[in-house]
Amino acid sequence: MGPVFGVLTMAGSRLFLAIITFVIWLISRPGGWAVLVVLILFGLKVMPNTPQ
Repeated sequence: MGPVFGVLTMAGSRLFLAIITFVIWLISRPGGWAVLVVLILFGLKVMPNTPQ
């Protein structure tokens, strides 16, 4: 079971680094912050809310 968790951890960290790289690249572009805001708002709209 250890190798499975190792592969999942490695994939998760690479995905996280890719997302951070993409965000930094977008912020450095003109108007990139607006794209980030739209993506965040879209993600909040699509993700289901937890029942209260």
